Amino acid sequence: MRRFLYDTNVFVYALGREHPLRDPCQAILSRVADGELRGEASADLIQEFAHQRYRQTGDRAAACQSARQVAQACVLHPLEPADVLRGLELFERHPSLNGRDASFAAVALGRGIDAILTADRAFDGVPGLERIDPSDSARVAGLAR
Repeated sequence: MRRFLYDTNVFVYALGREHPLRDPCQAILSRVADGELRGEASADLIQEFAHQRYRQTGDRAAACQSARQVAQACVLHPLEPADVLRGLELFERHPSLNGRDASFAAVALGRGIDAILTADRAFDGVPGLERIDPSDSARVAGLAR
């Protein structure tokens, strides 16, 4: 199985409202449930996801429950001081990345993870990090190998 980092949007689309990426992201979570995929994430993804779910639903308890389920679906990595500094370098060099995206990229690169599963094109062009779009079923299937 290839190592990859999740971006929050995979979970937001899978569990959120109707969206063109909802079905592909739900298919990814089905593969996770079947044991075909096991992605990794910055622990910071969990609070971002809980925040997004709460904003969508207004239900704090349900948002927390969903976030706990997401946490169980990932290998979580703490955000270390070195990640923060690397994230700042990435943020400075790549204008497409916002601060959180730069932090996620830094966590991936700092752990030797060379792929990120995300619909966010802001990650395109980050050296050493390949963006895999959730709607690209062939590339998603390649993560299981």
